[in-house]
Amino acid sequence: MSWTGRVDGEEEDVLRIHQVVKIMDLEELLKEDIDRKKVCFVSFNSDEGVRRNSGRLGARDGWKQVKKALSNFPIFDKEPYFYDLRDTIDVEGSDLEAAHDKIIEIVKKLKERNYLVIVLGGGHDIAFPTHMGILEYALEKEEKPNIGIISFDAHFDMRDYSNGRNSGTMFLQLGDIYKERDLKYNYNVFGIQKFSNTKRLFDTAQKFGVKYYFSDEIRNLSPDILYSIIQKNEYIHLTICTDVFHITSAPGVSAPQTFGVNPRNALPLLKLVAKYARNLTIDVAEINPLYDYDDRTSRMMANIIYEMILCHFS
Repeated sequence: MSWTGRVDGEEEDVLRIHQVVKIMDLEELLKEDIDRKKVCFVSFNSDEGVRRNSGRLGARDGWKQVKKALSNFPIFDKEPYFYDLRDTIDVEGSDLEAAHDKIIEIVKKLKERNYLVIVLGGGHDIAFPTHMGILEYALEKEEKPNIGIISFDAHFDMRDYSNGRNSGTMFLQLGDIYKERDLKYNYNVFGIQKFSNTKRLFDTAQKFGVKYYFSDEIRNLSPDILYSIIQKNEYIHLTICTDVFHITSAPGVSAPQTFGVNPRNALPLLKLVAKYARNLTIDVAEINPLYDYDDRTSRMMANIIYEMILCHFS
């Protein structure tokens, strides 16, 4: 996918993202100035995890529509610099696990070079390799890193994975890994739908000490809740499953929500995380262009992503 869009000239005050983004191989990205303020997009070209989880397919192309919407956004300053990993991460056959291993390595290496990494899906199973990349990066720096997960999602995604991982298992997988390594598991979910999660999932969340907030609580949620998570953790993994949002704003998702979160209520919270998180990594998942109207979902998420980027580097 190439970045294309409107061109009003080459002067600095009329530039748009598609005119400045640098598309590079991983080896080239790792040679860029480590001190430069920069963001890099990584694209996951698969919805195999959604298929395994019996969801409606189409999210494999979500990243393309997000980049299309981002392309025309204006540049306001010389920094941050925009980068895009040239090669997409594909699932060969149905080998989701091998693709995840590639993402883990990429996220870890990019974080070592001080990028704000934004992984675009694809299914929400990208949260697992994104987080494992953060964890491997953090473990090189300290024995017991504090990593906070802030998930905006209608679902806990803590299903049993004895028959293999999918887009609904990753946070149980991570919980078990943290337990095995004697690390503190700090998983927080914002936007939970009561009728989209079984009693077993609520019980599993309780077992792992998960803090969660229902979708109808987001409108009046105290920012102090997010500040507290940020202050207690050196690393923040912000993961957004687009089905957290109301169906009128996000019709193009794998599991649309009739009583989802209003994006206007979520945006100030997401900007807060982006601004104050000390070591931030983001993934965005489950945008499904096959069911989108007027690119409504991808346009919304592109706006949210750019708002977060600008806040993070402000």
